[in-house]
Amino acid sequence: MSTNPPPVVALCDLTVDDWTRTLVDLLPRGAVWPRDPATVLWRFWMAIADEMMAIQRRDCDLLAESYPCGAVELLPDWERVLGLPDECTEQQDWPLTSRQAFVCAKLAAQGGASRTYFIELAASYGYTISITEHEPWRIGCRDFCDCYVGEPVSWWTVSAVSLPVTHATVGCWQLGEAICVVQGADVLECIIRRAAPANTLVTFAYTLIPAAWNTGRWNFEAWS
Repeated sequence: MSTNPPPVVALCDLTVDDWTRTLVDLLPRGAVWPRDPATVLWRFWMAIADEMMAIQRRDCDLLAESYPCGAVELLPDWERVLGLPDECTEQQDWPLTSRQAFVCAKLAAQGGASRTYFIELAASYGYTISITEHEPWRIGCRDFCDCYVGEPVSWWTVSAVSLPVTHATVGCWQLGEAICVVQGADVLECIIRRAAPANTLVTFAYTLIPAAWNTGRWNFEAWS
């Protein structure tokens, strides 16, 4: 599917004066059919042209709404058709631009299993990633992944940068609670795992600078 916006239609650029002139030019020729903007005849047709302009404006709005990546009024309809929000995007109240991006990404997804496909899939959701493929783990002479039924699992790592990180306050944490939370990581991990082949194991790595003390808080910043 093309993600390019629809072409600009010339009729969408017409003004009320353009419409009035068009209507007046359809009238018969003669002294009683003046083309002067100062006449009552011109003002009469301008009132009609104003209504035609309003109808044209809504027609142009509908044309713009046919482009799903920029839809506003019809965005809920696009989301309903595509089953959005889905399990990867239902966690929070997303802004308009994110909802439009999710619609565009789901329409554009064609499926695949290559490194390029997953990089492009992440990019369609606004993430920049790289992928590293690993050899199966071994313990001695035995593949660690032999514990899986069938062939050893293919292991690959998705590395992401420039994701915002929630600052962790100084205090107590419960066992297993993350000291810092990478914002947006849940969406990235969900869309990658959902599309990953079933016989593969995918892990995630986020590049962050070391923690620094800052006004009583551990300050984690995304590497840029």
